Amino acid sequence: MSGHRLAPVALALLTTLVAAAGAWLIACGPSEDTSVQRSVDPDAAWRFPIRKGLRVGFIDGTGKLVIEPQYVSAGPMAEGLIPVGQGKVWGFIDPAGSWVIEPQYEDAGKFTDGLAPVSVGGLGGYVSPGGKMVVAPAYGAVRPFSQGRAPVQKLGQWGFIDTTGKVVIKPDYAEVRGFSEDLAAVRRDTLWGYIDRSGRSVIEPKWTDAYAFSEGLAVIRGDDGAFGVIDPTGKVVVEPTLYGAKSYSEGLAPIRVGVKWGFMDREGKVVLEAEFDDARSFHDGRAAVLVHDRGWGFIDKQGMVVIQPDYDKVEDFDHGLALVTTADGWGYVDTAGKTVWSPTK
Repeated sequence: MSGHRLAPVALALLTTLVAAAGAWLIACGPSEDTSVQRSVDPDAAWRFPIRKGLRVGFIDGTGKLVIEPQYVSAGPMAEGLIPVGQGKVWGFIDPAGSWVIEPQYEDAGKFTDGLAPVSVGGLGGYVSPGGKMVVAPAYGAVRPFSQGRAPVQKLGQWGFIDTTGKVVIKPDYAEVRGFSEDLAAVRRDTLWGYIDRSGRSVIEPKWTDAYAFSEGLAVIRGDDGAFGVIDPTGKVVVEPTLYGAKSYSEGLAPIRVGVKWGFMDREGKVVLEAEFDDARSFHDGRAAVLVHDRGWGFIDKQGMVVIQPDYDKVEDFDHGLALVTTADGWGYVDTAGKTVWSPTK
């Protein structure tokens, strides 16, 4: 994510409501149908952001308000700390709401691999959980670490550093994606390929776009813009003939067939028919789907609607809860569709 500041973190809800032709009958009970069983129990120790009166606070997995709304903005909890914006500066709090790193940064991201990206004086660096600046602000843009490597931008080009701040892959790419399963998608000119953690080219640049590996597979795009899937050796597993595809998660990947979305297995076989206007990857046994003239809801791995499409926007399930949006604001539901926090704004 380019620019002199960090990419916005966490609270941005994804996706714009899409209108598409066709009607779809939902043979399922109400959104809080007690016959639906949770696929994952909410994590009582996690902290989920809520909004009240233009201020952000946090609840636990049971819906109990743990940290009173008092922050302008916030990022996701990770490694026991939460980035929060207080006025025009960012700092980090613990799960009880106590300051661990006082507000002092222009922007801040989540902790990964023991470091968090921060912005000071328009430049990005990395800070430790104790507040020590481990990597001095020297980059035009920075992203979170993954697998001991963080993408950093210098003079418009992207490379990678390790957790000591050493440049291990020099900034030589027009664009990169973070490491996943020991590989990172990179683009030097117009085509994408993959490198390993030492910077060695593993899959030669030949794709017009390429995404992170997940569950041993990665979505790519061919010359004509069609989507396919490759394995870590670069072998094509699913030919690039799809209208659209998103990353694998929990054994399935969303795919577009014509104007509708369904899901395919690892061999490319359609296992959940394309009947949604949009779809996202599975998390906690649930996948977000968009239904024309209704909104966003969630299905299970059998394709059954377990949470009715009554929401303007939703985020994926994480630690047993999903953030949902209605005209009344932000709320949370569990994997059975039970409202844990009624929407507020």
